[in-house]
Amino acid sequence: MDGLLKGLPTPLICICGPSAAGKTVFSGLLASALHHEGISSLVIGCDDYYREHWKPDPLYGFDTVEAIDADCLISDLNALRSGHLKQRRRYDMGTRAVCWTSVDVTADVVLLEGAFGPQLLLETSPPDLLIYVEESLAVRAIRRLKRDTRERQRTLASVLRQMVGQMIPGEQRFVKPLKNVADVVVRRTDVGLAEVQSRIRDLRTVQRSSTS
Repeated sequence: MDGLLKGLPTPLICICGPSAAGKTVFSGLLASALHHEGISSLVIGCDDYYREHWKPDPLYGFDTVEAIDADCLISDLNALRSGHLKQRRRYDMGTRAVCWTSVDVTADVVLLEGAFGPQLLLETSPPDLLIYVEESLAVRAIRRLKRDTRERQRTLASVLRQMVGQMIPGEQRFVKPLKNVADVVVRRTDVGLAEVQSRIRDLRTVQRSSTS
């Protein structure tokens, strides 16, 4: 593992975008592709940094950066990138409770994925690459309906109300602006994957040359 070469922080790649755009799937595919190149990665989900038992925002509900524990997220990322993180945070969407699991691996690259969270890093802890995953609203709506009813025990009516009343306004306010500052906008998975892999190779080349 050379992500901490001579004390340099492990590269941080943020994978952002609106709800159900395919961020988690893309992160998994990227991690697998990097593994085949001999590059180890660790995927961290911003969803695990929702505030425990937080009272939803009256306008945006949970679709706001305020729902994310910024201090905890930034602290854990800094510890992970320096090789000192011992436990990773987990959040249960059903009970809204937090727990921790042990971290016993090091990584050459950290992949942070989520709709809310990357916004908090741009000024104080900017990522090395910001990737924006894009998908049509129609496709995203179908995906979210399936996911939330199957995995989060939600009713169709409650998911639809949240999408119209909170998700879409929250995305317009907090998520869509990230597209304008993204290094790569992914519209097709295969093309986007190849471009992001190339960018990561370039990052690691620069990192190695700066220590030689």
